[in-house]
Amino acid sequence: MYYTWPSNDYDQQAQLIANRLKQAKNIFCIAHPFSDGDALGSQLALYHYCQSTGKTCYCLNFDPLPEQISWLEGSDRLVSELPADIDFDLGFLMETTEARRMGDRVEHFKRARTTIHLDHHVNVTGLGAINLIDEKASSTCDILYNVLERTGDPLSLACCEALYVGIMTDTGNFRYNNSTPRAHEIAAELIERGLVVDEIYKKVYETTSYNRVVIHGLAMARTQRHCDGKMVTSWLDLEDFRRSNSSEVDADGCIRNLSCIKGIEVAILFKEVEGGKVKISFRSTGKIDVMEISRTMNGGGHKLAAGAQVDGKMDETMQQVIAKVAAVIGEN
Repeated sequence: MYYTWPSNDYDQQAQLIANRLKQAKNIFCIAHPFSDGDALGSQLALYHYCQSTGKTCYCLNFDPLPEQISWLEGSDRLVSELPADIDFDLGFLMETTEARRMGDRVEHFKRARTTIHLDHHVNVTGLGAINLIDEKASSTCDILYNVLERTGDPLSLACCEALYVGIMTDTGNFRYNNSTPRAHEIAAELIERGLVVDEIYKKVYETTSYNRVVIHGLAMARTQRHCDGKMVTSWLDLEDFRRSNSSEVDADGCIRNLSCIKGIEVAILFKEVEGGKVKISFRSTGKIDVMEISRTMNGGGHKLAAGAQVDGKMDETMQQVIAKVAAVIGEN
């Protein structure tokens, strides 16, 4: 079942979760692999809420963090396993979309008496015993704020900062069409609590590393046009990462530059990863539903931003995906 803010059903479900959170003592949370601002922000916001209300909260995270969000307070307290001697009252699944995206990490879900899934992706099946999934929400942090607000407890500055980063990054600094009135209302309420937004913006969008600039430059230099300029693509392989001493995390955001090219409908970035796999990132300017394309490859996401990971060689994968997207563009 899906819930849309504002509605009585949404209010009741958010209040149910808030009540469970108030009653709980030991909590853990987990999000999708390779955290973005919303995944990490929702985890750390919950962590800081628990810290300020005398609860124990463990944030499970197994991957390197992008530099742009690794400065968030609490990032140094992420863990890769749960203590064996703790009985967990609640396990929060933040922005996990689908179980297959989590791999064997779903085994951690069994550690909690009750699991709660908060998500804003489209066509997501709730994985928790209790679910609050709002496809029209700007972000998972948007949903989490509505839950925390109903606890009646004050939110610390660190909690507010994590929530703001999640909403800000998932809305492209309030530029995307998921920048709902509610997202702006929440942002305003968080700012009223004392956030210094220009400092947050600089850390997220105006701080980068040399290696990140180099790997982005490689991707930009390889940009190619297809379908009379309606599609652009680029690629990065394992050798690129080795020679530039950069990581997949450093390449995060490359697709944003491609999607800014005038006249395109779809931008695609291919990244070779270990194990004979290729990660594919899609962005649409509005006409093409890239989530539907990604789902044909067991991927997912949103209509305008989606991704998938497939087994195969780079050249063959690129040819197949470009042909598939070209066919969709031709139909539109």
